Amino acid sequence: MKEAGVKPSIVTYHSLLLGYCQKGRMDEALRLYSEMPEKGFTPNAVTYTTLMKGYINKKAFDKAYALLDEMHQNAVSCNEYTYNIIINGLCMVGRVCEVDEMLNRFISEGFVPTAMTYNSIINGFVKAGMMGSAFAMYQQMCQRGIPPSMVTYTSFIDGYCRTNCCDLALKLLNDLRRKGLRPDIAAYNALVNGFSQQGNMSHALQFLVLLLKDGLTPNVVVYNSLITGYKKLEMMEEASKFYYSMIKNGIAIDTATYTTLIDGFSKADNVAFALELYSEMLAKGNIPDDKTFTALTYGLCRSGDIDGAKRLLDEMTRLDVHPNVFTYNMLINAYLRDGKLQEAFQLHDEMLDRGIMPDDTTNDILVSQKFLKAESPTDAERPNLSSVSEE
Repeated sequence: MKEAGVKPSIVTYHSLLLGYCQKGRMDEALRLYSEMPEKGFTPNAVTYTTLMKGYINKKAFDKAYALLDEMHQNAVSCNEYTYNIIINGLCMVGRVCEVDEMLNRFISEGFVPTAMTYNSIINGFVKAGMMGSAFAMYQQMCQRGIPPSMVTYTSFIDGYCRTNCCDLALKLLNDLRRKGLRPDIAAYNALVNGFSQQGNMSHALQFLVLLLKDGLTPNVVVYNSLITGYKKLEMMEEASKFYYSMIKNGIAIDTATYTTLIDGFSKADNVAFALELYSEMLAKGNIPDDKTFTALTYGLCRSGDIDGAKRLLDEMTRLDVHPNVFTYNMLINAYLRDGKLQEAFQLHDEMLDRGIMPDDTTNDILVSQKFLKAESPTDAERPNLSSVSEE
């Protein structure tokens, strides 16, 4: 900037700080922050809050708290955004047990919680399955004279659906309608997903009809819930109807959609169509994840194309996708069933080299080889994708 004859201002520094923090380049952000006093600029609430948000996004709360202490030492007052950034950050990463203490501390410093504050906390408790704590926070919100919004109610609808209490979610929805409140797409998402997870597709479809009547457009989350519901019921013909509906209505199909369909068709002995879907997702720029490859590996092993399944490991390397233990278990099991012990043990060594720890199933396959005589696919070959951990 100096070479170009441009004199930087504090706004310039904040813009650069924001850019570094958004990209997760916190070392460079910190160097820029350290440079500010030398250039005659005193860090203010915007400076500190920007840095704190950067650290919180990287889950480095100790460093965020250190900056908060530094703010107090330098007599820089926190603003509403500063407090909400920390509270929302704790909720987003599931550290809700710290929220109550932090909120009370902030209130003692003069912070007045807003609807956004309470909605963040309630949503955090809901995501953690702590519905009692969520309701206690709701009561506190009401006692402070802050009226709940549709965002608040949607969190509770989502929470009831997540905890298999769809009847309570439905009761809350009816109460809202009587009050003249119209559910938003997020509320419908929660209800469609909740009933789909229970396998109650008739109720899930009723909410699809209701959201359309309310003038809302179903999004990819709604479609994914319905497709997953039908897949769990092994009704892939019904699931594929929603896939074609997405194409017809111009809804962008994401990796989750493709993976669910690939998993369903692989388990329905239609690996040919699963492979077509895989090719389509690549052509459309969707990057498969380890769950996608787990589903494809199952399909190929089940159809007897073990070498084709093993080639997927090379494809994963090409796409920088890390295989999981489920994929290796299926391949090892398939080679053992085919009498190819050397290849099976080579795969075991390979997974260790990749830093993938064998689980009990791996050891059972290799030590007892109890799956060799199975006439039908075993748990090692038929993984539940919901149990495959995220990388």
